[in-house]
Amino acid sequence: MKSMRKTVVAACVLASLAQIGSAQIFQDDFESGNMNKWTSTATTPNPLTIDNTLNVAPAGGTYSALLNTSADRMHHNIIADNGGLEVGKYFLFTSYWYDEIGTATRFFNEVRGYSGGTGVPNGGTTASGSLAQLLAIGKYNSTTLAGDTYDGTKYQARVVFGTTTGWFNLNGAGAPSRSTGWHKFAIERMDDGTTVNFYVDDILSRTIVGTAAETIDTVVLGSGLGSTIGNAWTDGISLIPEPSAMALGLVGLGLLLRKKLAR
Repeated sequence: MKSMRKTVVAACVLASLAQIGSAQIFQDDFESGNMNKWTSTATTPNPLTIDNTLNVAPAGGTYSALLNTSADRMHHNIIADNGGLEVGKYFLFTSYWYDEIGTATRFFNEVRGYSGGTGVPNGGTTASGSLAQLLAIGKYNSTTLAGDTYDGTKYQARVVFGTTTGWFNLNGAGAPSRSTGWHKFAIERMDDGTTVNFYVDDILSRTIVGTAAETIDTVVLGSGLGSTIGNAWTDGISLIPEPSAMALGLVGLGLLLRKKLAR
């Protein structure tokens, strides 16, 4: 009987953990075969396109979004189709890029926040209110952060508002160097709302403190800057907020029950 109860409790704990995972605000692995979740952002639209040239995508399946010029850029408004849901202080934004060394000189994805709280409107570049925060990660061809010397062997990231701003190298201890193939990029904003960690291939590659703590309402693919030619593929877009108090409570209850049954 005790064994059966332990099995039931274990199932409850797993269900609770699954509920935490389901708190994901937005994701796209492009296996739908279209870009319907995205809107061209530039004044002269330069959309990314669905492509299966690589055959195998990091998020599973075969399709990814192809950027073949630095002018390509699209966005997704996470508030418009998520019932006004806004990201709390903590969030984790993850995406993958396939770096075809020797072609694209810059590619990156962004999360943004606007003072109006509705993100970049469809078909234009005028935001609802002014840009309040922009965090980017990927590959860039220069650095602008004071005291940061550009390192073309590493990847880069950007913070627009805060006490430390500009483009900078992701060159912390153990940070991966550029190489041909898929790379995982992640932006993690901590509970204080102002500390941001930047990861390359799950390795912490830079931490920036003192960033402006703003609500994030928009996800952006591609730079939309210039018109240099070169291929890069992005996939596995995911934006996850802090786990809900309810989900954490369920896990805590499950662990407590498991402890009591183990006696």
